[in-house]
Amino acid sequence: MNEVSKLNRFLGYFIDGIVAYVPMLLLAFVAGATGMNFLIYIGYLLTLGYMLLRDALFGGQSIGKKAMKYVALKEDGSSLAGDFGTSALRNVTLFIPLLDAIFVIIDKPRLGDTLAKTKVVNKA
Repeated sequence: MNEVSKLNRFLGYFIDGIVAYVPMLLLAFVAGATGMNFLIYIGYLLTLGYMLLRDALFGGQSIGKKAMKYVALKEDGSSLAGDFGTSALRNVTLFIPLLDAIFVIIDKPRLGDTLAKTKVVNKA
């Protein structure tokens, strides 16, 4: 298994962003139409939950990663399936985009991958 290109990683993240934000936007629309504003908070929590835990769901591969045919694994090669703590740790740094962008630009592993001791590889 070899390293995933920056473009494929970006596209996978972009797809995951769409997956995460569509339910929030739908709930916000319903909240605006019905006055049930608490739906906005539920949508926000669903988005936050998906973005943090996505690598532990769906057999250890987020929807964006499945679409782009790559997977995040622990450094020992084991799956992140069901490992919500490691998934949250590797993804929490994405909420500080400039920090992770610097690591990507200087061609280093993402800070989240370093902290969580994970790697991203093409799926065979």
